[in-house]
Amino acid sequence: MGKPLDGILVVDFTIYFAGPSAGKILADWGANVIKVEPLEGEPGRYSGAVMGLRADDGSNPYWELLNGGKRTISINMKSTDGQKIMDRLLARANIFISNCRLQALSRLGLEYETMSVKHPHIIWGHICGYGHNGDESGKPGFDAAAFWSRSGALLDVADKDGNPLTNPFAMGDIATGCSLAGGVAACLYKQAMSGRGEKVVTSLYATGIWHSACLVQSTWHGDEWPKSRRQPFSPLCNSFRCKDGRWLYMSIMEYKRYFSVLCRVVGRPELIVDPRFNNEPALREHCAVFTKILDEAFMEKDYEEWDRLLIEADIVHDRIGHFKDVASDLQALANNYVYFTHDREGTDELIPATPVQFGEWNMEHKNAPLMGENTDEIMTELGYCQEDIEHFKKGGTIS
Repeated sequence: MGKPLDGILVVDFTIYFAGPSAGKILADWGANVIKVEPLEGEPGRYSGAVMGLRADDGSNPYWELLNGGKRTISINMKSTDGQKIMDRLLARANIFISNCRLQALSRLGLEYETMSVKHPHIIWGHICGYGHNGDESGKPGFDAAAFWSRSGALLDVADKDGNPLTNPFAMGDIATGCSLAGGVAACLYKQAMSGRGEKVVTSLYATGIWHSACLVQSTWHGDEWPKSRRQPFSPLCNSFRCKDGRWLYMSIMEYKRYFSVLCRVVGRPELIVDPRFNNEPALREHCAVFTKILDEAFMEKDYEEWDRLLIEADIVHDRIGHFKDVASDLQALANNYVYFTHDREGTDELIPATPVQFGEWNMEHKNAPLMGENTDEIMTELGYCQEDIEHFKKGGTIS
């Protein structure tokens, strides 16, 4: 049994995180993803250094994460010969994806208006910062600005009266890449039926709004964010510190079903009939008081004991962990949500998996390509002979 996108050719003309993450998903789904880079390599090759990671040929974790399973060709796209090579590649491709600025794509003849005429079969996918329309359509945007800051998340998900959050690195980029991968894959059906391509666009800002959709909607109806954990939107959905200093998060969405159960679990059965809490509107009105009661109750036992009691009561909860905990999480490992491979020096490397699984095939990691590693084989597949390849190398068209 093959993967869903076996036989699909994707031209990946992306940089940094958001665009490459879309290409990585398509590669994991079985597509033949060819990453087109400038002669000096795309800047994402070196981004790991920002977070203190190695970013060289021997070990490059971020590059492996977002470009594993792809092949690469290095082309000087500012040259006429380079653009002809790209045209030959696009003529065979099903999908083109990019997150380069529209102005840059236009200078290279890779914007949708040109490509839809020259290569009408192509599914053209693009990620930008703020959308293709409006006064800010050409404005550059990384996820810290367009996804986190503009959507409201940095201020409104932080604790009330506190500082803005420190945005988790590239989280908005990778979420947006998921959207683009799904969008271009959806268009393959139209392409198969009609032979025609399609324009597929998304942005970091659009994804930030969608991921915050419930909050955007509730504030339009008068709800206020940010909130304090001492005054949450519901005292039944909140974080609590246990006796051993560990934190848990409890999430009860059905008051009628679970309120009395919770009161018994925490050893406060008298609260079931307390007029301040014995109906949902009253509980909301006295939210801070009930939160304080629960704070005191959860400090009476260690996390492990609360975990057992809440599981027995069928109350949704979980430990509040750290990013570093995921690498040893047995549930993540059992489902191949993270897996281990080796870098080019033979050292173990942790790779978080793309989030969609199909059938019974397991995640198979293929090392991300070195700069220009597959140039010769891809040129040969495009019909160029060895003499042509050497000519283009000497002329600075490929490397």
